[in-house]
Amino acid sequence: MLTSMRKFFTEKGQGIVEYALLLAFVVAIAVYALNDSGLGGAIKSNFSTTASQVTNFSASIS
Repeated sequence: MLTSMRKFFTEKGQGIVEYALLLAFVVAIAVYALNDSGLGGAIKSNFSTTASQVTNFSASIS
């Protein structure tokens, strides 16, 4: 019984480490994509344009 419990906890710990490494990998790719490739600037520009259009539209209704 002790060996089966030990196996259960070892495999559970391994799964947690694998998910943590996968999450770190995805976050690293996202940070790289948003900072170095210009994608972050394009997203910021798109949000700024959308915000200004919404502001202009709401001002024209009033």
